[in-house]
Amino acid sequence: MASSARLGLRARELLSARSAAPRGIPQLTAGKACLVQAGSSPAPSPWTISQSRPASAASRAVLDDLRRDMTQSSPKTEMARRVQQNLNEVTAEAVSMVIPGTFILPPLSGFPKGLWDKCRFFGFWCGIKLQEMLTNTSTKFSSKPTIFKKAQLKAKRSTIIPTAKALHRAMAEALASGDKHTLNKICSRKLAAPLLASIDARPRGRRYGWEIEYTKKLRYPSIKSHRMSPLSRERYGPIVRQAVVAISSKQRRFQYDAKGQVVPGSEKTVEVIENLTMACIIDSKTWTQGEWRIVGTVKPTTLEGWVEEKTLLKQMMEQGI
Repeated sequence: MASSARLGLRARELLSARSAAPRGIPQLTAGKACLVQAGSSPAPSPWTISQSRPASAASRAVLDDLRRDMTQSSPKTEMARRVQQNLNEVTAEAVSMVIPGTFILPPLSGFPKGLWDKCRFFGFWCGIKLQEMLTNTSTKFSSKPTIFKKAQLKAKRSTIIPTAKALHRAMAEALASGDKHTLNKICSRKLAAPLLASIDARPRGRRYGWEIEYTKKLRYPSIKSHRMSPLSRERYGPIVRQAVVAISSKQRRFQYDAKGQVVPGSEKTVEVIENLTMACIIDSKTWTQGEWRIVGTVKPTTLEGWVEEKTLLKQMMEQGI
């Protein structure tokens, strides 16, 4: 894109060329034009519209030239735009998937059989918890301007459970009422797509209701995982913050008829424990956090599944992925 100095110089040259007209060309003075001849006094002549046409064309040419220079993008600006576009795609993809290595500890009934397998499984979980703590502490420490100042990153763990409950309720209510705007706002791209498709597939005029009652309040909701992971090795690259919250609830769904009455036989009640996963992006330049989005629900980790995932993670690290 042309610089401001370049545009100013070009405009000044064109305006100077217009104002300094050569002899023998009509000039506008006080609403009249006179023809200046060498060695003679100017003779007044009536002003006509045809004499103003060259000036109007020149004005349009100047404006078109300036507009064309201002709209053209330099290679540097175009490269910055593409980098930002790619970054937006990467961050949107990052909040649409569960971070590899996420460990969801199941209840004791979900532990593997055998004392050795139980101890081994619990040891894996302890190692992941230690890794999460060190990574989160390191990320928060890196947000300190100096070693003696407070960290700029305000990643409070106490806000995770209330946020997860609010998003969980909002998603279910929006799905029941067919609120596409809310689903696009609070859900990740991959999660929102099938939910919106299910709304479009409903018969016209069909409405649903949804109610929730939280159960097992002594144990749930509880944080199963909370970790931060950088998206790249760059110094100011974005960071993904992910949290998994286990929610135990009794949910009731029903259907309304055209008169707003509950359709008999449409009620369905389920008791379920959901591991709700949500994620957001942290800007490592300003250490500000974006809005939380629901990634989906994940199943508890099993010993066999974790061994396979651990092997896959090792291969990815060896390949530098």
